[in-house]
Amino acid sequence: MKRILTHTALVVGVALLVLAFALPAVVLPAGKVIPKDIDTYVATAPAQGRLLDSAAMAAGKAVGDNARRPECRGAAPDKPVSCFIWHDIELKNQQHLIAQEPTSKKKVTLEAGSSLVRTDLPEPRNLVTATVDRTTLDRRTAMPVDEPVSSLDITAPGAPGGGGDRVEEETPQFTRTGLQFRFPFGTQKKAYPYFDRQVLRTRNIDFVDKEKINGETVYRFEQVIHPTEQFPQVEQMLSSDGDLSDADRQTLASLKLTFPAKVWGLTADDVDGWDGQGEGPDVEMSRYYTVHRTLHVHPKTGVIVKEENETWLFYARDADDADRIVADKDGELDNPQRTALYYPGAYDDATVEAQMSEAKSATRWMNTVGQYVPWGAGIIGILLAGYAVVLIRRS
Repeated sequence: MKRILTHTALVVGVALLVLAFALPAVVLPAGKVIPKDIDTYVATAPAQGRLLDSAAMAAGKAVGDNARRPECRGAAPDKPVSCFIWHDIELKNQQHLIAQEPTSKKKVTLEAGSSLVRTDLPEPRNLVTATVDRTTLDRRTAMPVDEPVSSLDITAPGAPGGGGDRVEEETPQFTRTGLQFRFPFGTQKKAYPYFDRQVLRTRNIDFVDKEKINGETVYRFEQVIHPTEQFPQVEQMLSSDGDLSDADRQTLASLKLTFPAKVWGLTADDVDGWDGQGEGPDVEMSRYYTVHRTLHVHPKTGVIVKEENETWLFYARDADDADRIVADKDGELDNPQRTALYYPGAYDDATVEAQMSEAKSATRWMNTVGQYVPWGAGIIGILLAGYAVVLIRRS
């Protein structure tokens, strides 16, 4: 009986010591991957924004308090664009992120359904834009795979001059680079490539500082994309399969608009050779995009616990004109003349709490597997193995 007890203590002790080394060395690294069963919902708190109502513009009907302005009254066809821009309209963004097939030990396919809505209208009239974003990531690095498997399905307002009907666009599949939905486990204090689907480009997002959210240390990353013309990149993407569909042409039409100078709110000082009489010559404007993005990332897990995006889309004649508008940002937003969309969105409190809860849950698992169980197993293993050795020597 004593011999059985001795051998049992020795075997169990050695097994616990092996477990103590295996958990942090093998099991923990293998578990630091994006889960296969992701199913999360995030939303921004309602925020005051600006919005060009393309349907109202197509109908020639001024929106909100703009209808009281002399130049916006009646059925005149030459109302300024500013007549159709909502001031201080409440907007909200929501996103459902879910894992899809194909998913494997090394890769996971994520599909994010996002929608920007007005809070003053019922469904489905409240929809401003909707996007279904699909990509496949390396589960360990959180980076997209180097294959043309990413896609975007977009529902957005059409060109105001083309009737204002919604456009449903499906981009050709493309190879994506840069992070988007998560950061890697063990996020470092450095710049990371980050994909922006408005301009379909990857640019660095920079580490700025450490902060505390709900008692947890997070890393703050910031990215500023200066005014960028959307048309060239979108055209290149849509024509990458060698053909432009009707939906493609409608999408591109909304990115470049041509109206008389007066409709754009221009004066004789803004247009060479025009005396300010009548509607003035036709002026083409292109849509520009700028954003100030702030992400708060839980460094141990890579979970984005808080996100803020100050998004601004507006029309300008060229890059210099776009820079001028941005330089007078407060003036343009106080009295919008060219703004298509301005939305300063930030995760609401419920989303921050849910994202932090996910990060804490993953952290508890890592602490359990990487510290608590190995230490406990190691101590018990040493005691049992030592006890067995003592009994063997005595015998």
